[in-house]
Amino acid sequence: MEEQKKIFIEKIGVKTENHGHSPLAGRIIGTLLLADPSYMTFEELCDYLSASKSSISTNLKLLMSESIAMVEYFTLPGDRKRYFRISVQGWQSHLDKIPDEFEYGNQLLTDIIQYRIENHLDENFTKELKEIVSFYRFIIAKLPLLKEEWEQLKLKNNI
Repeated sequence: MEEQKKIFIEKIGVKTENHGHSPLAGRIIGTLLLADPSYMTFEELCDYLSASKSSISTNLKLLMSESIAMVEYFTLPGDRKRYFRISVQGWQSHLDKIPDEFEYGNQLLTDIIQYRIENHLDENFTKELKEIVSFYRFIIAKLPLLKEEWEQLKLKNNI
């Protein structure tokens, strides 16, 4: 079981690195996703991941930042330690921002296409970019419908 757990943690580390963050940030996420109980102290994270305190601290700050908000901490009465866990609410909030991120990317690409047209830049490439914009618009239109469908499914299945 421990070997499989380490494989999952490493896979999440690689995936996180592919998104521009450190592998350690991903390993922290993976470790907390697989923790039982579902939280760990700072010291436990350092020990389990065999990482320095400064590296763990830096990556926890990143993961708790407003822009990512994947990890949160809490304290227990009478205990001075901070306990770290995955922030389900933060994760949901991140998912809720996807339509705005798609809309921003789509608008930026639309502006670039307009610039390319006005400056008579490679028409074939501009046409390919227009296809990407069309796909963005398709996704943007579907996301609210998918969200509503998901909410109905949750109610129906008591999720």
